[in-house]
Amino acid sequence: MNTPYEFIKGYIPIKNALKTRENDSFLIVANRESNVYYLNGTGREIWENIDGSKSINEICECLLSEYDVSREVLERDLTSFVRDMQWKKLLRLKKGG
Repeated sequence: MNTPYEFIKGYIPIKNALKTRENDSFLIVANRESNVYYLNGTGREIWENIDGSKSINEICECLLSEYDVSREVLERDLTSFVRDMQWKKLLRLKKGG
């Protein structure tokens, strides 16, 4: 079965944020329209793994090696995060090689 994750796993996420700033356990991220969003927990970990060169699948593998979570749960979280960040204009995807 093709899941949404299967469709996006080869893409490379690119940050499109205007600014980021740490504030205790939160990461504050602003898009180019000056809308501000707060990331904590899983969202912050995912954001910090986005470097413009790793595919979504490579980010998934990194997080799986760090946390005790099932692949299925992490794939769903990653898919939701990417979609949410795209809607907020904080992230774009480019085709991976």
